[in-house]
Amino acid sequence: MSNHVPVAGGVLSIIGSVFVLLAGAALAVLGSFLSFFIGGLAGLFYIGLLIGVLMLIFSILIFVMPSMKTAWGALVIVLAIASLPFALGGFIIGFILALIGGILTLVHKSTPAMAAPMPGQPVAMACPACGGMVNPQTRTCTACGRQV
Repeated sequence: MSNHVPVAGGVLSIIGSVFVLLAGAALAVLGSFLSFFIGGLAGLFYIGLLIGVLMLIFSILIFVMPSMKTAWGALVIVLAIASLPFALGGFIIGFILALIGGILTLVHKSTPAMAAPMPGQPVAMACPACGGMVNPQTRTCTACGRQV
């Protein structure tokens, strides 16, 4: 994996969404039995299952389309919060893991890849005195002016 994919956030989001999906499925099964007695609330029990499926899809998309990780992380957070009343928050552990995973995905900073120097091109280096960049042609520090 490259350094622009928030691996920790994605993995925690997937694990949390699996818990929410399991809790939503359990409530859907329970709701189908209870619908015989309480007819008007049958569809309400399936919302938790839908939240779990959507959360799992968005968690996987963190890895598939990391360029949109901010959107996926935000959607995972919103669905984690929505899972509390409809899927018992994935037995609470799913809510916590998905919430942390979504937050880690949101705050993840990509590090730019270093370009390899071309053959024959002088390699830039840091000044031993101040840490500034040294001009490879003149071997002079651009920050302190010291000869290296």
